Amino acid sequence: MAQKVEVINPLDIMGGTQKKDKADKPSVKAKRKGIDKWKKKIWHTILAPEEFERRPLGETVAEEPEALVGRTVTITGRELANQPKKSHIHLKFRVVSVSGGKAQTEVVGHEIKDGYMRRVVRRRASKVMSVKNYSSKDNKQFKVKTVIVTERKASNAQKAGILRKAEEITAKGIAELDSKKVVDELVFGTLVNKIFPETKRIVPIKRVEITSSKLLVSK
Repeated sequence: MAQKVEVINPLDIMGGTQKKDKADKPSVKAKRKGIDKWKKKIWHTILAPEEFERRPLGETVAEEPEALVGRTVTITGRELANQPKKSHIHLKFRVVSVSGGKAQTEVVGHEIKDGYMRRVVRRRASKVMSVKNYSSKDNKQFKVKTVIVTERKASNAQKAGILRKAEEITAKGIAELDSKKVVDELVFGTLVNKIFPETKRIVPIKRVEITSSKLLVSK
């Protein structure tokens, strides 16, 4: 419906008695409608899943609880676990159910921003990168990206050996875990500490980082 425009009498303009355009001021009815719509919205607390001790991730509003299902929230490792050294890691959670003002989530992956890794890699060093899908104990698929930085330049044969060993350890580690615990292990667990000593037998290693993971949805 088109907006109603008030016609102004030219004589009013000349005499300095121009009327104020009613369109500039919202009607009382419109104000009330906006307020009533906001009142219908309910605050919900978003909670981490059980493996993260159901810590609060934040709050959000929704008129219908079902509208929250499928939404994602991202939080740093520092905020989630109060670990300053994990502030560069971003974990992603997806809302799976809502009840009683609480939104339950599942963790669906994590990511380390590229800028952080660029600061880690220096000259006279090699970067070995692996991007591969792995199966958990309950047959859920995860796409995992791992970056290994050497202390000095590595040959192609050394890089191949590092890649093979890192993927072997990762596959074994994830295969022993339930899918709910995979991301927790990749971010806060000991998998990196298992990769480091095995790969440094091939060439001195400066850093091992699992830079991203993603729970793959079955088609």
